[in-house]
Amino acid sequence: MKIGFLGLGTMGTPMALRLAAAGHELSVWNRTEGRTKPLLREGAIAAGTPAEAELGADAVVSMLLDDAAYEEVFFGIHRLIDALSPGVLHIACGTVSVAFSERLAVEHARRAIDFVGAPVFGLPSDAVEGWLWVVAGGVEQAIDRARPLLAAFARGVTIAGHEPSQAFAVKLAGSFVPPRFLIPVEGAPGP
Repeated sequence: MKIGFLGLGTMGTPMALRLAAAGHELSVWNRTEGRTKPLLREGAIAAGTPAEAELGADAVVSMLLDDAAYEEVFFGIHRLIDALSPGVLHIACGTVSVAFSERLAVEHARRAIDFVGAPVFGLPSDAVEGWLWVVAGGVEQAIDRARPLLAAFARGVTIAGHEPSQAFAVKLAGSFVPPRFLIPVEGAPGP
């Protein structure tokens, strides 16, 4: 599958590397150009803009930092939202606010673009090993299209609902749960 991958930070780079190792053809973009080098060594193509990364892609996976980064790429200087091809799948793995994800969903729907909110739980080392956990939200058809890509870097997927914003709500809430409640510790009392 042809994938445009946006955002090659400490989580995005190993996620993209796993997609490349799974045999997907990647076109990669990052705001800091030098971050593309590890992917280029694995056969990815460097894109000069987010729109160039999307060109001819079946899917776009974004692992951008926050609302401000998504704003810049999709609605600001790069205006990727206007360059996305109808029918393309966008999987947003970075963490954004519920309000911003709702805005993304509306704009994607207006353009007939499948949108899946798919924020991840885990550390960079989990991304390297393919052991991230994904919380996904979106219509069933879009999630079904996303599953093979998510499988490249995740050990599991929890479906939060039919709206992408539901996945981001779970991610944001989960970010405030103390780790001791997420990982069972032998001999520790239960909740």
